[in-house]
Amino acid sequence: MATPQTQIPKALEEALAKLRHDPSRPVRAHLDELDVELRAVEKPKMRLGDFMAEGGGWKGESAEEISRIIREARAAGTSSEPPKL
Repeated sequence: MATPQTQIPKALEEALAKLRHDPSRPVRAHLDELDVELRAVEKPKMRLGDFMAEGGGWKGESAEEISRIIREARAAGTSSEPPKL
C-alpha cells in the first residue's frame, strides 16, 4: 500500500522519529531532491568465539589449550550461539 504524499516525511529528523515509532516498518522520505527509504536493522548476533574472547582466559588454561578445546568441540559438532547476557 502506497504512502499518501502528505504523509511522506520531508526532514530526516521526522523520518527517524517515524522509524523509531515502528522499527519493523521501513520509512520512505523525500529529502532535498532524493527519495530515500530508511529501515532499522538487527544487531548482528555475537559469535561464540567472540563471546569467549571477551571473557579472557579460563581457569589457567593457555591460549593453546583453549584453542585445542574449541577445535575438539567443533569436531564434535557442539558449536552453538552464546548465551544471552
